[in-house]
Amino acid sequence: MIIGRYSLDIFSVLGDIVQIMGRKKTRIILSEAQRAELRRLLRTVKDEREKERLRLVVLAASGEYTLEEMAEKLGRVRATIQNWLAKFNTGGIKGILERDTSPGSVSPISSLEIQKEMRAGIETGRWRSAGQVAAWLREKHGIKRATKSIYYWLSKKKGRTSLKS
Repeated sequence: MIIGRYSLDIFSVLGDIVQIMGRKKTRIILSEAQRAELRRLLRTVKDEREKERLRLVVLAASGEYTLEEMAEKLGRVRATIQNWLAKFNTGGIKGILERDTSPGSVSPISSLEIQKEMRAGIETGRWRSAGQVAAWLREKHGIKRATKSIYYWLSKKKGRTSLKS
């Protein structure tokens, strides 16, 4: 915000993430130890998923970019960038690299029994939306999935056209 001849930056601080209000540039404040670890990891990490998150830390540490600009540079949506920054805020570099599920893990939706039940329910018109399928999975099987995930499985099994969003 510019007042008269003077420039005034208003800062919103949340943990180690500073957002400069007005321009909405996001900046991560890194300790020297974090900077050294980041440099080391950028040289040694082979996993593209991890490299992408480390690149985000570099962009955010520069303080030059908005969330939208970082998302564009990384080919992601703003919400993903916000999620990754929240992981960094709670767990540092280790937190942003941590996986919620192990790579290659099998989805419980892929079980043959659940697939048969889903197919039968769709064919009989038991569900009219992916949200209803998600509710059924949660209630009957204790499986929590977003509707996007449900659509993935339905399209994989050629049943997607039967449901509305």
